Amino acid sequence: MKWILRLFLTLVIFAVLSAGGYAYIQHSLSSPTKRAMEVEVPMGTSILDVGKLLEKEGLIRDDLFLAVYAYLKGEAKGVRAGMYKVPPGTNAKELLDILTHGENNVMRLTVPEGTTVNGIVHLLTNKGVKRADFLRAVNRQDYPYEFVRQIHRDKGRKYLLEGYLFPFTYNLPKKEKPDELVDAMLRQFAKRLQDPQVKQQLDKRNLTVDQWVTIASIVEREGEDRKEFPRIAGVIENRLRVGKKLQVDATVQYARGKHKSRLLYKDLKVKSPYNTYLTKGLPPGPISNPSDAALQAALFPEKNNYFFYVARNDGSGRHYFSRTEAGHNKNIKKSKQQVTHK
Repeated sequence: MKWILRLFLTLVIFAVLSAGGYAYIQHSLSSPTKRAMEVEVPMGTSILDVGKLLEKEGLIRDDLFLAVYAYLKGEAKGVRAGMYKVPPGTNAKELLDILTHGENNVMRLTVPEGTTVNGIVHLLTNKGVKRADFLRAVNRQDYPYEFVRQIHRDKGRKYLLEGYLFPFTYNLPKKEKPDELVDAMLRQFAKRLQDPQVKQQLDKRNLTVDQWVTIASIVEREGEDRKEFPRIAGVIENRLRVGKKLQVDATVQYARGKHKSRLLYKDLKVKSPYNTYLTKGLPPGPISNPSDAALQAALFPEKNNYFFYVARNDGSGRHYFSRTEAGHNKNIKKSKQQVTHK
């Protein structure tokens, strides 16, 4: 009888402790946020790191409980990288669902590197966002960022904020206004300006932020192999320094408004301030929204003596570079032969 009594008491104590522990976990997981928050989950972040991040931001009480809950739910490896806007009133259970199954309850937008405003519009129209509303948002200048206020409103500029809509994965409430989406993109770009090297290099090279982003946007659209980004940026700097027209195909593509697999000589004559075959210097603004790699290359271009480059057409995504026009013509001929031999 004593043995049975001890077993009974042990089970009762275990049940009480389990119930108390479960209640505490439920309480920790169901505490809603009091205000809207933004959380950025880097690529490759573990559920334990996510828990620490959320606890630091005040979105949950205990990071360990979230990790345990995620493991029990089988969602420990399902967290997706990106920027998340968490609305007020969201509890940890709902937050975990957003981080793992965002497509069910948020608008998930992945902006590839080098995408243009028109490309983003195409992505958004598939998500129910009206083209006119988004274009109105990207042409506003009253966002609370100094770099936005410094953008020169050139009459020939296509979209005011082209170049500053940072390529990233954004997870926002489904009914979020286009202005809020644009603001989230601008905040991502603003983080790049926090690096002290940016201001140092821009001052050293006598470049404005807009000129820097414009060069980076060209590098992004012209290059395929990221290893060549600094070299392409060096060519652009060399041509600008001596007053040569940039003669960049990507600017012609942007001027045309739609991509063409192969530009013809008549395409190079399109009348547009973005056509760098006709106008000297940089175009009126960026021609894409560049990646970190392109921004870095534009900030630290390779010091070289090249003034020309042409795509190899061998499937490598790389280019032939040359110092003289004669060398450039030889490379063009070589490139054409590679197309013939395919």
